[in-house]
Amino acid sequence: MEATTNAWKTGVWRGWYWRFDLLTVVAVAALECIVYYTSGGKYSFFFSAELGTLIAVIAVVQRAKEKRSLNGLAVAAVSYLLGFLFQYTLGYAETRVIIAHGEERAFLLQNAMTFAIALLFAWVYGWSTDWSERRRAQLAAERAQKEAETRRAEGDERPRVRIHRKKKRRGRGRRPKS
Repeated sequence: MEATTNAWKTGVWRGWYWRFDLLTVVAVAALECIVYYTSGGKYSFFFSAELGTLIAVIAVVQRAKEKRSLNGLAVAAVSYLLGFLFQYTLGYAETRVIIAHGEERAFLLQNAMTFAIALLFAWVYGWSTDWSERRRAQLAAERAQKEAETRRAEGDERPRVRIHRKKKRRGRGRRPKS
């Protein structure tokens, strides 16, 4: 019960940043709709869904501290599927033209390939971010170890300790009550 209550407060449950993931997907979906309607339907949901998915993945992977790849995959899948849903509902005028010309199979194949690329991007970006953080921590540990060895070699073996000083007294005696 405690873990569930804490998950509602923090927005993180077992490494899943569900609140941030959800807010990112909703923000990207809202921006896709705004772009579509402000352009008068000239900027397709296909392109805005693709761009929005990549931006959402970058934002989520950079924010998440654990399960980066999985959070990125979840956001990529939900964001892209929402964009695909927008293509078939809000942007149906454009989709209807494609279907009328008998190019529905090519349309679906193009969407499927873009979806696969978005998932691949999410996984690779999450994995490379994890790898670079591990490498950065490893190099920092090596640097600290070399620094400690050089200090010992120079003869400075005493540990650095903070020196506490006595507090200065202000005035004489007790302070008058106000």
